[in-house]
Amino acid sequence: MSLYPFLDRIQLPEDLRKIPENQLPDVCKDVREFIIDTLADVGGHFASNLGVVELTVALHYVFNTPTDRIIWDVGHQTYPHKILTGRKDKLTTVRKWGGLSGFPKREESPFDLYNTGHAGTSISQALGEACARDLVGKDYRVAAVIGDASIATGMALEAMNHGGHIKPDMLVILNDNYMSISKNVGSISNYLNNIISSQIYNKWKTLFYNFLKWLPLVGPALQSVAQNMESSMKHFMLRPGGLFEDLGFTYFGPIDGHDVNRVVQLLKNVSKIKGPVLLHVLTQKGKGYKPAEADPIKYHGVTPFNKEDGKMASADANKIGLSKIVGKTLTKMTEKNSHIAVITPAMIEGSGLREFQERFPNHTFDTGIAEQHSIAFAGAMTNGGAIPYMCIYSTFLTRGLDQLVEDVSLMNLPVRFVIDRAGIVGPDGETHQGLSDLGYLAGLPNMDIIVPSSAQDIIDTLYFMESYTDAPIAIRFPKDNGDLRDLKFDTPNPITKGKTRVLTKGKDLLILSVGFMLPIARAVSELLEKDGVSITLVDLFWLRPLDKNLIESLLDDVKKFVILDESYVHAGASGFLLNEIDSSHLSKFLKTFALPPEPIHHGERSQILNHYHLDPQSIAQTIKSSL
Repeated sequence: MSLYPFLDRIQLPEDLRKIPENQLPDVCKDVREFIIDTLADVGGHFASNLGVVELTVALHYVFNTPTDRIIWDVGHQTYPHKILTGRKDKLTTVRKWGGLSGFPKREESPFDLYNTGHAGTSISQALGEACARDLVGKDYRVAAVIGDASIATGMALEAMNHGGHIKPDMLVILNDNYMSISKNVGSISNYLNNIISSQIYNKWKTLFYNFLKWLPLVGPALQSVAQNMESSMKHFMLRPGGLFEDLGFTYFGPIDGHDVNRVVQLLKNVSKIKGPVLLHVLTQKGKGYKPAEADPIKYHGVTPFNKEDGKMASADANKIGLSKIVGKTLTKMTEKNSHIAVITPAMIEGSGLREFQERFPNHTFDTGIAEQHSIAFAGAMTNGGAIPYMCIYSTFLTRGLDQLVEDVSLMNLPVRFVIDRAGIVGPDGETHQGLSDLGYLAGLPNMDIIVPSSAQDIIDTLYFMESYTDAPIAIRFPKDNGDLRDLKFDTPNPITKGKTRVLTKGKDLLILSVGFMLPIARAVSELLEKDGVSITLVDLFWLRPLDKNLIESLLDDVKKFVILDESYVHAGASGFLLNEIDSSHLSKFLKTFALPPEPIHHGERSQILNHYHLDPQSIAQTIKSSL
């Protein structure tokens, strides 16, 4: 007997639409079990996908996909969508080298309209699709699925403001599960909670009035008094959906997003309404798997786990993520300095700041998914005398580039940028690779840059930044670990501004290593030394200001030099370095070893480095051929 009797009948949405509507709950049960069974073995985004099963089934049941367009926001909740659109047999490869992406991907399927990795884009894309449809005279339906955290982004609100003005036929489905990766913050989150509260209130009110009617003699009089009292209570309850209606959308909801038949009926009905519509659907992250329901943050993304109890393999107790090193260090620093503030755009968990937030809630500023605001906010905090550490992923920093230029760099405001996930991020893939930040940071006025090569470097630099007011300053590091046994949190090593580290000196080749490429640079040096090549190895550490005099004196004594940089080759440190070094030395330049200017797909870091010939053996062989 099949484990998934209903899912086995479905390869594509057209197969789903042949199943009687009363059997859709059984389809959902199969999809959910398939996700649990598969991810228990291979890991991946988990709680968010369990929460959206019924909604996904209903959408593909009602909409004639891929002719009708479904556009997913963020994208880490699209595993049910992939299962129903011809990719269930490949789900075991999700987030692996050469396998399925963990996000929607156009190259995978015609059912994936956009390669989505950042939040807040879906309504703009749905609006564009709807307007293009009307302009060229086509006939199809368009729906955007967006979460309650993403809808608070500036981009989503801008799109709704535009859509409510021009009023094309389109549907926005607000998938409200009370949280993004971490718990949601902000006024819009509170607004949505008040909508839900108002629905509960309205149901209670109806039941109460019906009860009063049945009381003999006094019932009608009490009902009249109660109705008069209601007007004095209304300021506690919002008009449900008022914000969205004021933006020009017809609002429906909230409805139970796990009642698949109810969702199907609502989708059929709202699809007939002209103009922009917002359907508010309530779901639960981790639905159907008790450990994930109880702790959706822990089970947002999972490594392989035991299905019976949800236990994941224990990590090495001596290993600590570089993000958590940041949080631990900033906690110790704030114990002694009350002017320190930590800012993050909705990444408390990912940026290792949970301990800091719990210890210093008044020093923690989670701005929600609002990178632009967070950077301008950080700049203004410096003007008020605070010491802000702006903790952000490299990929998300690109969203705040205008504010980085206009509201920090040009005014020389000393924001401390702590840039996580720089370089190759691995399974999250092309939308999350941190391969561009050095290029634009090094091109900005008044921006100093440190590229640490170890976990201890990160601790030392965070302390150094505390009193650094010469300029805005950035530190960037990859998704990696440090060894707790090697780290000194309370006695950091002193740092001298602009000082480069010379690790070995030789006469044949100078290797300029940027950041965490240092282990590879060391391995390359060892391989070349065995072949008789004498190596000068430099750990840059301070990229800007650059220790030009030292580097040029080293270049005087070698025949050739190379650069190792975990960035896009045209958007990393190389351009900056080659423009800083005196032109008389440029004839000695052999090559920059970096990533090519193309989307870098998901996989383990070592697999990606090997694929692009950035492993020690390949680099050493290329250098030997050139020499």
